[in-house]
Amino acid sequence: MLKGALVAFAIMLVAIPVPIVHFVAIPISPFVAGFIGGGIAKADEMKIVWFGLIVGALMLIPSAAIITYWQVSDTEKLLGAPTWFWALVGIAIAPYAWFGATIGALVSFLMRSKAESKAAD
Repeated sequence: MLKGALVAFAIMLVAIPVPIVHFVAIPISPFVAGFIGGGIAKADEMKIVWFGLIVGALMLIPSAAIITYWQVSDTEKLLGAPTWFWALVGIAIAPYAWFGATIGALVSFLMRSKAESKAAD
């Protein structure tokens, strides 16, 4: 399960630096990451929430970095926005990633179970 969560975490981080595409990729990346990572982890109905929690916990790493930068930085703006705005973004990242990854893993599980039941028939 950790391998799938790490893959999901990497997918979300890779979506950030891609120019222009990141405007679309960042909002949907937790869902896509949960879908792909949940498939790799083979998360079933008992593991889906844990999978989402692991991905959300991994997203606390960049959140902590953003909040720490905000606390120790002397600058008032970062990338044209006030640093308090980026701190709010840092606080919102983990729950958003948890929700998106959990829903993505749930959809992945439902599709896998439907395909397995179809193959059994």
